Amino acid sequence: DAIADYNQAIQLNPDFAEAYCGRGIAKGALKQYPDAITDFDKAIQLKSNDAEAYFLRGLAYQDLGQPEKAKADFAKAKELGFILPDPKNDDTPT
Repeated sequence: DAIADYNQAIQLNPDFAEAYCGRGIAKGALKQYPDAITDFDKAIQLKSNDAEAYFLRGLAYQDLGQPEKAKADFAKAKELGFILPDPKNDDTPT
């Protein structure tokens, strides 16, 4: 499965920020939001300018019912150049 593949990639290269992001996405899809946030935290620790990681962590916070943390991450993602979805076409807050 995807999580096992990302686990293997991380084992081979523990500094591979994109693998943490990918695993976080997979965990989020399984509604494992706290674990997904942990992975996004690690991706951000490794690559602090990763706008997508901030955005994805914001989505996980949103799904956990933590709107203030979500808004902060969405703002940071936008600051780093991530183009947020148009709220008219998507329910993700900007």
